[in-house]
Amino acid sequence: MDGYNIADYGYDTVEEVTNSVGKSLFKRVVLEWSKPQAINANKPFFEDNRPLLYIILRNHHSMKQKDRIRYIGLSANPKNRFQNHPKATELADMRGETSLSYAFLDQGKSSSRIESIKSALEEIEHIMIWSLWFELLNDKKMYTLPGMGKNSGTAWHIINSGYRFRGQMPREIVYPWILKRHGRDRSFTTRVLSSDPPEPDAALE
Repeated sequence: MDGYNIADYGYDTVEEVTNSVGKSLFKRVVLEWSKPQAINANKPFFEDNRPLLYIILRNHHSMKQKDRIRYIGLSANPKNRFQNHPKATELADMRGETSLSYAFLDQGKSSSRIESIKSALEEIEHIMIWSLWFELLNDKKMYTLPGMGKNSGTAWHIINSGYRFRGQMPREIVYPWILKRHGRDRSFTTRVLSSDPPEPDAALE
C-alpha cells in the first residue's frame, strides 16, 4: 500500500500503549511453534489435548521456498481433529512432503487477562491468516477482516517463538494499528511539533 505510513503513537514499545489506569491496551500472547512433523497414517499425534493453532506446510522438489505455509488452522480437540480433515488430506495427497507445526498458547509468558484460550486462539488464527495470506489454501476467514463477525474486540500483541518457518513467520504481530496517508500539503506534519512554544493556559489569561 504505497503512500501509507504507520501511525506513531509516541511510544517506544507496544507495552507502553496503555489506558488511563496504566494497563496495556494490547494483550500479549506468546506462541511456541513446534518443529514440523510429517503428516501420514500415524501422524500428527498429540499427547496434549489443549487447544492449539497449527500450520500445514508443503515441500516439493520444484519449490524454491522450502516449508511453504499453505494452511493455518485451530483445533480445540487436537487428538481428533485430523481424523477427518479434508484439507489436510488434500494437501497430504499431493506430490512431495506435507508436514505440520503447531503451537500452544504459553500461559506463563502471555497476558494474565486472557479469559478463554480457545476464544483467544480463534481471534489470533484470523489475524495470522491475514498476516500470511500469500498462497494460503484456507477456505474460511480469507475474505472477512479480523475483528468482524463473532470474534471481535481484542487488541493483540502476538509473539511467535520456536520454529521460524524459514523466515515466513513474523516475529511479532500487533493488531490493530492505524495506517495513514497524507495529502500534498505536509507543512504541518513535517515540522517538529515539540519545538513549538506551549499554548497559554486559558485559566491564566
